Amino acid sequence: MITREARLRFFFFINSFGLLLLCLLVTPTSASAPHFNQALPAPVGSSMPKEQLAKKQAKPTTPVTAGKRDSITTSRDDRPKVIRNGKVKVSDRDMELLAQLVYAEGRGEPYEGQVAIAAVVLNRVASSEFPNTVREVIYAPNAFSPLNDGHLSRTSNASTRKAVQEAVNGKDPTNGSLYFFNPNTATSRWIWSREKTVVIGNHTFAR
Repeated sequence: MITREARLRFFFFINSFGLLLLCLLVTPTSASAPHFNQALPAPVGSSMPKEQLAKKQAKPTTPVTAGKRDSITTSRDDRPKVIRNGKVKVSDRDMELLAQLVYAEGRGEPYEGQVAIAAVVLNRVASSEFPNTVREVIYAPNAFSPLNDGHLSRTSNASTRKAVQEAVNGKDPTNGSLYFFNPNTATSRWIWSREKTVVIGNHTFAR
């Protein structure tokens, strides 16, 4: 006959074994941190669409490697070189074109005469009587004899480039002249009627 004490021990043993078995069944054998797929919120002021932002956040970051940067080219015409007398904007390309004209018109002239030729072109650009860019002034019909055929030699040299730079910087040996001509070869009566300002080398300058 089983005593009361033996029955109690058997009861507690069975309950303890059942509780232990229950704990083993419901407790995971390994734990891992939860993962969230929720996209991070866009920065304040960001105008990027949500779809693009989600793709950007999902895309792995590519490490930056050392090397040459891609070269960036800029049109030289987009960079004004100098504003002359607050009126004329001259780009690098315009300066080279002007140096070519000075070479064509004044390669046999003294240096001051070359500065004077460049100054006449700039004076025309600043005048309301002429086009308002260096290129348009130079290529205006019948403006300069080397362009009678519509073309200009691409030749220039250090002297003509320096002369153009001085004229752009404000030097004007012509005292504001808009014209120049060689009195030994000029055939236009109109050019002789203009007010003469100065003679430099083989050229007479006039307003």
